[in-house]
Amino acid sequence: MATAANVDLDQLVLDIADRRRGRAEATLQALIQTLLTTSGLNLTTSDVIPVDLEAQVGGGQRIDIEMGSCIIEVKRDLTGPKVLADAVGQLAGYVRQRTQAHGRRFVGILTDGADWRLFHLTGEDFEQVSRFEVTLGCPAADLIHWIGGALSTEEKVAPTAAAIARRLGATSSGYALDLADLAALHERAMSDEDGGPDSAVALKRELWGKLLTTALGTQFDVDDSRLFIEHTYLVIVAECVAHAVLGFDLRKIAPAALVRGDRFSADARILGVVEQDFFDWPIDCGEDGRRWVAAVANRIAQFDWSVVEHDVMKVIYQSVIPTEVRKHLGEYYTPDFLAEVMVADTITDPLSQRVLDPSCGSGTFLFHAVRHYLRAADDAGADTDTALAGVVEHVMGMDLHPVAVSLARVTYLLALGTDRLLERTTPLRVPVFLGDSLQWGQRKDLFSSETLNVATDDGAQVFADELRFPARLLRDADRFDRLVGDMADLATNRERNSPPPSIRQIERRHGISGDDLAVLEQTLSRMARLHDENRNHIWGYYVRNLARPAWLAMEPNRVNVLIGNPPWLSYRYMTAPMQATFKVMSGDRQLWTGGSVATQQDLSDLFIVRCVEQYLRSDGKFSFVMPAAVLSRQQYAGFRKGRWPTPEGQVGVDFSTSWDLSMLYPYFFPRTSAVVRGDRGGGSAMPREVEKWTGSIPDTTAAWTVVAPFVARAEGLTADGENAVESAYKTRFANGATIFPRVLTTVEEGDESPIGLAGRRAVRSHRGVYEKQPWKAMDALTAVVENEFVVPTIFGECVLPYRQAAAMYAVLPITADGRILDGDDLADYPGLADWWSQAENLWNASRSSKLTLSDNVNYRRKLTDQFPLAPERVVYGASGMHVTACRVADPRSVVEHQLYWAAAWSTEEARYICAVLNSATLTKLVEPHMVSGKGGGRHIDKYLWRVPIPIFDLTDDRHALLAELGGDAERLVGEIELPSMTHGRVRGVIRAALAASDVGQRIERTVADLLVPPDA
Repeated sequence: MATAANVDLDQLVLDIADRRRGRAEATLQALIQTLLTTSGLNLTTSDVIPVDLEAQVGGGQRIDIEMGSCIIEVKRDLTGPKVLADAVGQLAGYVRQRTQAHGRRFVGILTDGADWRLFHLTGEDFEQVSRFEVTLGCPAADLIHWIGGALSTEEKVAPTAAAIARRLGATSSGYALDLADLAALHERAMSDEDGGPDSAVALKRELWGKLLTTALGTQFDVDDSRLFIEHTYLVIVAECVAHAVLGFDLRKIAPAALVRGDRFSADARILGVVEQDFFDWPIDCGEDGRRWVAAVANRIAQFDWSVVEHDVMKVIYQSVIPTEVRKHLGEYYTPDFLAEVMVADTITDPLSQRVLDPSCGSGTFLFHAVRHYLRAADDAGADTDTALAGVVEHVMGMDLHPVAVSLARVTYLLALGTDRLLERTTPLRVPVFLGDSLQWGQRKDLFSSETLNVATDDGAQVFADELRFPARLLRDADRFDRLVGDMADLATNRERNSPPPSIRQIERRHGISGDDLAVLEQTLSRMARLHDENRNHIWGYYVRNLARPAWLAMEPNRVNVLIGNPPWLSYRYMTAPMQATFKVMSGDRQLWTGGSVATQQDLSDLFIVRCVEQYLRSDGKFSFVMPAAVLSRQQYAGFRKGRWPTPEGQVGVDFSTSWDLSMLYPYFFPRTSAVVRGDRGGGSAMPREVEKWTGSIPDTTAAWTVVAPFVARAEGLTADGENAVESAYKTRFANGATIFPRVLTTVEEGDESPIGLAGRRAVRSHRGVYEKQPWKAMDALTAVVENEFVVPTIFGECVLPYRQAAAMYAVLPITADGRILDGDDLADYPGLADWWSQAENLWNASRSSKLTLSDNVNYRRKLTDQFPLAPERVVYGASGMHVTACRVADPRSVVEHQLYWAAAWSTEEARYICAVLNSATLTKLVEPHMVSGKGGGRHIDKYLWRVPIPIFDLTDDRHALLAELGGDAERLVGEIELPSMTHGRVRGVIRAALAASDVGQRIERTVADLLVPPDA
């Protein structure tokens, strides 16, 4: 038999994929068997998981290859449609027979060696869920990983990021199988075949949607079945990992016990990790649901979860939820290296400081805080039980995202480590809670008349119809958890619609009497009624977690350290009720800026203030990741003051030096970031002094010890946004028009009409390389449009230092006097009407805003306000590595929104402005005022006018000289033969030529003399 040592797997895969060889199917079967048994998939010809050829299936039929729960049907060539259809039918019969005979999930693979197709069986449907095609140069490892995903036969796989992505991620065949089966279960549960959707599943999905709306605002579709299914998959995976960490054999645990955490509470004596929640619904879907859970458990059992050194749950999440979906939801997780260094910097006495991450996500900060505590406990000589009892009292997490909480709980276990968990002799509760740290609306309705009130049914909230608990019981949080858990069990472990359970068990077990017992008796009766309405254990689960923010806000329970990455949810993505509450809460604390920056405000600063206000002790410390805009932008001006009024009094912090991370590459968030640090105190403003981090990080998933050599940390200053003396040019410059989407507006020459154009031009859509969906998928428009409506348009790529490249063209319904045409006016111009009607129909079918297409191109009058078009203008780019400006002398061109424009009084003034803006000196001066953008560019916008550039004065010798030198620079740049490359690289060529020239050097000296103070 061949072994891995003497088989060239790359060559073997090429031989298997070579359809030209005219070989017999038996030969191809043998080659595939060799691949399977020599490629590290834990398969053999005679061992525990044998690879059988020609396995009998009855009726004289034989399965080509069978191994474990996978059947492979081999054909010489699948390129013919009839061959393919017949082969799929044959394979479906084999899979059905094996599934019925063995009572577990079987899958099928159909292949001719080059084309590999994976199928699953759902009811009567046999569907393809994944496909792999072998191409020339395809590494054997890619095919092996694809097959391995379907088999789940490997053992002791190290849970690295790459291994997790290959076996569990969205691109793996195993994930395709699992998600297809889960989607079928969900569809069946939510269908109307049996009189309506399963009410328990519907309730859990409804509560999931309401919690995510609170956590993520309007950035996700509450009716998105796929996201709910993906979240269910993630939580079940996390629960399987949790069992594996404790050494449980996942293949020997009943699926229901696995999902509901029976073994955790009974055998492991660990609470708060796996419990009944929103995502245990698959086990209520009959045998198919239980089979699905067992298949996922088998996949997780391949890994060795005892060897984990980072937040692997984050890796699982990012491998499953596509990048575009995470971007849309605003879900970006802190890299381990940053969490690690923040924990070490902030938690200076881990054995005595109580730590809370109030927005813990998947648990990255918790992982490193737990490890930090345990190292200190080991150094102090603490035994295992003492160390574990101490860490769960000192490191806690909370989040409003139910999936994040499930992942973070498992991350906490992984941080504790398998060895410690198996050595302990005492029970353990993992302190990660589903809770609203912010306490939206300040939760004044949460307490009344000495009770905690939890609503259970009201369209505006997660819960209404109150469940009430005596508030004094919250003082002992563990006791409260046990009480609510026992009440939930009493309410559910009874015949439906039978009399409410007796409160006497609660009285005896928990020692409660009098008025407290009377309150609990009413609540127990309500919980029983909710159970009878198929809304059972969710309430106990939620109440236990809801109580934690209230408990932590009690003075004796407050923490010494707050650390983490708060939600960056933008105001514009909040629901209308959230926006209203946000404005009130921010206004009360003097954080609301409003005005032109209202839509740029986000939740992060209010979140931090509220957490300091509620959970941090008077001498406590904090460290949070925030958008880098916090260091200087207007929308954070109130936060930077460090002292905020609240309805209960003043809250103050003394900021220490922030870390400016905006020059670290590659970026790990959608916006550049900073770390704000400080102590709760009397209140002092955020200092302008910052620690600037610069460098290129080779691996954002690496530990700090790996990353540190690539990071330079130096003292620096951030912009003084409040006290800056701004240039008077700021008000003269305006943003260009929104000429978007380009497929509907921007054009190039089309094919000429055979009957002549007569004052019209044949045009078609100009397609750009940066188009996004849905516009990218659209076919180009064509029309013959009147000349006056094919308008020269200056886009960002048209602007070079001192030189305008050729303008592009856009079809715009605007007249020479700046009037937008619509309705009957368009009928006078049939060519324009033809184009615009096509464009509007596509816009209306695909738009994400309520604006019409005409309103969009003239958003905030940014198109019509350019008219009448001035004969002499200056334009500069809104973003980039350098400020780039040029003079525009074409009175027909309009300016697009990537640019800012202003009319100049004269050519001399225009050249003066260009000389100042294009100088390296100006870029250096304006850099502190700007937040870096993704890819190294900066958001320039109007922040450059915080440098006090004086208005042009021809009587000032320096101004006159710069105007003259600006003209010389125009001539120099105009003579450069521009290379054929991207506009960014062309700008670099021009800047290099200017820097080497006498005129460029004189401009730099003169601008420095004009703008740089003598003592700078």
